[in-house]
Amino acid sequence: MPTQCSGTNQAGDRCGAQAWQDGLCRWHHPGLEAERAGWRERGGQNRANTVRARKKIASTVLSPSDLEGLLGDTLRGVLDGRVEPGVGTSVAGIARVLIAVREASVVEQRLTALEAADRHTNGRRIG
Repeated sequence: MPTQCSGTNQAGDRCGAQAWQDGLCRWHHPGLEAERAGWRERGGQNRANTVRARKKIASTVLSPSDLEGLLGDTLRGVLDGRVEPGVGTSVAGIARVLIAVREASVVEQRLTALEAADRHTNGRRIG
């Protein structure tokens, strides 16, 4: 019968994991501290919302209809339980930024066109 780890958790209770070596589990064994640090780092990186969102979004620029489709699919996925809510939040935040950038780009293009027209008329009012 497997033995229980003799280590303790943060609350001071006995660890519930199965002992691996020397009566300790892999999380409590002092010989694995460097490996555990790597596990924690990789685990944190793989759970980051940006990493999960990157898996959902293609690397190419999305058209407005592509973006609308992605948002709809993500919302359905969150509601169905296929997509974690954090991923949905991340996708929605990125979508808001994309929309803001597009709107700013349109305003900038219009302003440039107006300034060019103004220079063309030498600043004279027409009409």
